Parts: sequence; structure tokens; C-alpha cells
Amino acid sequence: MPEPWRPRWGFLFLYVLVFVVHAVFAEWDETAAIGAPLGFVATLVLVFVPGLPRWVHGDGPDEISSPKTRQWWAALRFTTRRREGVLDVVFGPWALATATLDPAAGTARGWAVLDGDPAKFVIEHCPDELAESLRGRRRMWVVGDAHYGDVLVCADGGREFTTAAVRFR
Repeated sequence: MPEPWRPRWGFLFLYVLVFVVHAVFAEWDETAAIGAPLGFVATLVLVFVPGLPRWVHGDGPDEISSPKTRQWWAALRFTTRRREGVLDVVFGPWALATATLDPAAGTARGWAVLDGDPAKFVIEHCPDELAESLRGRRRMWVVGDAHYGDVLVCADGGREFTTAAVRFR
């Protein structure tokens, strides 16, 4: 299981290093005046936007360590409307969890493995897309740190988000 997605701070460090070296040892001209802000914007994209090509964050052929960009935007819209959890969406972590539903339960109850720890979860209003993902591929995205309270969840590849209460054993 790959590590949860988090902002890639190394890209920002690399930009600052290149900027400082250029500012100290090179002449500041029109090219640098245009390139510095453009480079900064590109760096912010590399740091904060998940769903970039695999070569950017070093995933192997069968690994997925970041959500798709559409999922990220859907989560951002969902949390903005609710006015909570926005920082979890932006700063992570986003973890792809192995989970399954209890078929006998009326509400969506099940087990998930988060960072290697087994946990029970309950989803009050489970979207059909998520329920099907948990019955079939048994995968869901978990947004936020489940040790500190409720988290956002969605199906692997889905765009319908809801909250889940998680309790670790």
C-alpha cells in the first residue's frame, strides 16, 4: 500500500533554493522577473495539486498514491459548502484504504485498514457509488486523519463524498 498523499514540500524547497542561488549569484533581468512568478505558480501546482502524472510523484505501474484531480476538486467543493474539513482536502493526508461493508448491517458499517491499523467505520448516508466500491473492489479514499475525528470518504475513482466515523481497535 503506498503512502498517503500529502503536499510535496520538496518541490517548494527546490524552487526556493534555485531562486535564492539565482538572486545571489546572477543578474536580475526581464527574463528572471517573468520567470520567477511563473515558476512559483508552477511550483504551487506541483506541491498542492494531486492527480498529476505518475512520474511526478514516483508511483510504480500499479500504485496509486494520489487521488484524481476531479476527486480533489469535488472534495474541495463539498467541504467548502459544509464549511469544515477544507484544510484536510488541501493539505492531506489522502489515503487509499482497503475496506469492506458488513452485509447484515442496515447502515453502512464495516472494517478498514488505515496506515496498517484495523478500524471500524460507520457511514450514515452512504452514496451508492461508495457502497458498490466497498462491495466490489473494496477500496475507498479517506481524506483527513481518522485519529482526530470524522473523515471524508469516497469511492475509489468516485466523486461523491460523505463523512464516516472511524474507531480504531
